[in-house]
Amino acid sequence: MLLLIYFLRSFGAEHKITLQTDNGEEFGGKSGDEAELLHIPKGKKEYQAFVERSHQTDDKEFYIPQIERCADLKEFYLRALRWQFMYNTRRYHSTLGMTPYRKLRMERECSKLVAPFPVIQLEKLTDL
Repeated sequence: MLLLIYFLRSFGAEHKITLQTDNGEEFGGKSGDEAELLHIPKGKKEYQAFVERSHQTDDKEFYIPQIERCADLKEFYLRALRWQFMYNTRRYHSTLGMTPYRKLRMERECSKLVAPFPVIQLEKLTDL
């Protein structure tokens, strides 16, 4: 989560950042000085609907059609970056009525470079 916060700060985000997660152990940390961490309340699975819907979109539009085309992990990372950029800057989101980047631009000025968050393998981070 710190990587995400520092990434956003590098693009000039100075306001309070709030992250909401499920109650999985990978996000079991506490709020710190850099951001407020909210957990989805237990028993409120409907709060998770948007996250699950985005996972479904990732599966159908990225993983299933792309994974077998990747010769190696490096190519997968490059395709994943391209997918994130397209998903955030060109793909219409019905819940927003626009792209996420356009929605963000309505609230503040920022570069399109904020759209592709660096692709990381979370398992590699936990090994450190």
